Amino acid sequence: MKSKDQDLKWKLCNTYFSILNAGNKNSITIEELCSKSKVSFEEAKKIIPKDFVHNPLFFLKILVTKVDNETLEEFKTDIFDDSISTTYEKILEGITLRFEKLLEYRPALKIFSEGLDRKAEIFFKLLQQNYSFMFNLLDLVESKQNCGLKTIKSVALNIVFIRGMEVFLKDENNNLDSTLRYLDKYLKDIEDIGFFTGIIKK
Repeated sequence: MKSKDQDLKWKLCNTYFSILNAGNKNSITIEELCSKSKVSFEEAKKIIPKDFVHNPLFFLKILVTKVDNETLEEFKTDIFDDSISTTYEKILEGITLRFEKLLEYRPALKIFSEGLDRKAEIFFKLLQQNYSFMFNLLDLVESKQNCGLKTIKSVALNIVFIRGMEVFLKDENNNLDSTLRYLDKYLKDIEDIGFFTGIIKK
């Protein structure tokens, strides 16, 4: 039953973001969602909160969780036999991979985060999820480091990601060139001001 619910959640979530991607609208009814996803109204009501129209973070959290799980699995495979790349390069690769998977949803995310108040609310509520991703990313890169160091680094990397996301959402091109350029710069800036002194090595 749990697996079926997870599948339905993702089906509805994917449809939700597909509708957002397709046009400039940020209000989607449960009826429209059911029609597009071919999920019955009764099944959808069991999964979707009653206030989902006014609380779209429900679907954003599902999306981010799926993207993060896929990113970490792919990243784990990518670095399994990598003894050449530096810690810095691996971290940059992991964050880059996350943005690559979000690129498909960028039109929807732009609509989703319209307005400074809404954008601030979204990033604040997803802060813990972003921190968790960075902590797990660091665990793959530097599994032997203690929890305290990883916590400090996860917070710093979360700041880098949020700054990168600001560029990502403003970018009008259908690529990540600007985002990746700034990500690299932000990571280097953090090193330069001493955030990562002795923590991330070039």
